[in-house]
Amino acid sequence: MLGPVMISERWRERLTYLAMSAFIGWHTLAVVVAPAPDSRVTQSLRVLLQPYLTLFWLDNSWDFFAPYIGKGYKIRYVIEDSAGKSHAFVPIDEISWHHPMYRRMTYWFNAIIDDPDTYADRAAALFCQKHASLRPVSISLIQVQELEFTPEDHLSGKHPLDPEFVTETILKHDACPDK
Repeated sequence: MLGPVMISERWRERLTYLAMSAFIGWHTLAVVVAPAPDSRVTQSLRVLLQPYLTLFWLDNSWDFFAPYIGKGYKIRYVIEDSAGKSHAFVPIDEISWHHPMYRRMTYWFNAIIDDPDTYADRAAALFCQKHASLRPVSISLIQVQELEFTPEDHLSGKHPLDPEFVTETILKHDACPDK
């Protein structure tokens, strides 16, 4: 005969198994629906799944399965110090792509490029603060768009970020805030 402790333990195991199964089903549904092409079914499921997709950064587009990998662009910033010397930095190069924050930092840099009026002021202030030891006077946020770079260019000793292989666009130039 089973005692009440054995029965509650069995129910706890069954409920745990049921909860884990439900989570696996929910997550699988979310991962399949997120990149699916628009239809009535996917639109109605997205209404239900959108908070989960947004929270865990799972809201991918259809090209998630076979993305087009084009030429990239980066944010570069140049700080001018109190002595008039310029110091250039490429912040995404400071983070290993293995680092957990790499993807989020990439999203933030893309947001700065897409909407500098909203994000550039805060980024400039943070970068000036980061390099306070340089006694920064001004900062320029620059979008660097890579152009075509061939293996022959590489073999001839050139670098993909040499001036002839990039287009630069100044997103913001401003004085660093006094601290």
